[in-house]
Amino acid sequence: MAFWWASQGKNYPEAIAQGTLWTAPSKNGVLRRDRAIIKEIRSGDVVFHYYAPFVRAVSVATAPHIPRVRPTGYPKADDNQRDDGWVVTVDPVITDVRIHRDRIAELLPHGTPGPLTFKGGPAQKYLSELTSEQGSRLLSEIDLNDPSAPTSDDSMSPIDAITDADSRAWSRIEQRGLRRYLLAGRTLASCGLCGRHLPPALLVAGHIKPRAHCDNRERWNYPAVAMLSCLLGCDALFEHGYIAVDDDGMIVALRPTDAPALVEAREELAGTVCPAFDTLKAAAFRSHRDLHAALAR
Repeated sequence: MAFWWASQGKNYPEAIAQGTLWTAPSKNGVLRRDRAIIKEIRSGDVVFHYYAPFVRAVSVATAPHIPRVRPTGYPKADDNQRDDGWVVTVDPVITDVRIHRDRIAELLPHGTPGPLTFKGGPAQKYLSELTSEQGSRLLSEIDLNDPSAPTSDDSMSPIDAITDADSRAWSRIEQRGLRRYLLAGRTLASCGLCGRHLPPALLVAGHIKPRAHCDNRERWNYPAVAMLSCLLGCDALFEHGYIAVDDDGMIVALRPTDAPALVEAREELAGTVCPAFDTLKAAAFRSHRDLHAALAR
């Protein structure tokens, strides 16, 4: 996983709504270094979006670059720029960030190869690579500026590339993106296991296949790996492997237990259809089942 800085102009609102980063060479084929590095962004990389005078959003790349003509909302920098270029798609995890450029100048080093000039102001560059340490500083700043962000569940394990403290900050930010996708603004949503409709406070957004066993591509493929589970028992039963979902979408008993309360709780679910199951999620449910079956041996 790498960290990137994107300096964007007036097209920022439309670009972030689209979830795109796009660039193109000049008509003579020249592509500046700060634009050429779009080809180095990989799935799972973290992008900080700057639109003067703030860092305003954090996103995660969902796919490497592909050829694409100029998207709507990307005006030409000048008449010398081509319309055929490359696009990287990103998932905006959080879009209500406000880190002012004066604070950024305190957090990041000045001068090349970073995004700031030697005087500490934003450089005239589109993309810059940040070190893990620099990315961690920005993540920590975001977390400090938003102490109300929900804490992550156990499935949100630390990211190896950054420190333990800052991985917790990232996990909270990442969890917000996961919850935003799964809840989709609803005030009531259904548990993916029992189907009960509940308020968001009683629902956990998590990965079906344990996150620690997901690669970056899988972690951000929400339709295939994520579901809501309720705090009325389903989340704990599933997380600890007492229930699983088979290849037909039926909830089954898995981890052995003699505890009467556990037996009773899962008997209410075993043999019922899992509401969250579909063909996209089948592989994630199978991975969850196989992992916990191995642990139960």
